[in-house]
Amino acid sequence: MVLSGRGLDHLIEQNETDLGFLSAYGGGESPEELLKLIAQSVCEGMEIEATDEGVLFLLSMQHLPLVKSDLERRGFLNGELSHDGVKVVITDYGPEQRRFIERLVEFIQSA
Repeated sequence: MVLSGRGLDHLIEQNETDLGFLSAYGGGESPEELLKLIAQSVCEGMEIEATDEGVLFLLSMQHLPLVKSDLERRGFLNGELSHDGVKVVITDYGPEQRRFIERLVEFIQSA
């Protein structure tokens, strides 16, 4: 099969776009890499620690704007939601995990 210059350029452009899109969803980071990424987003009161499975996230605070299903999404493991706070292992750092932390940061800052 012979590709013209335009066809090859188009194929390369398409693959670059697809790869960029996929990388926005995170994944494949080591617990230490995840810790660095998450540390940039957390605020005072949030505790994070690298574990074998990912990053343990702890927040002790009442009336959090969360429901149990928030902790059952892709990228979360062993989630526990109680009236005293939340505990979950973050295994990926994609849009769902970013939004989870952003929502909690907004809640803390508005309290």
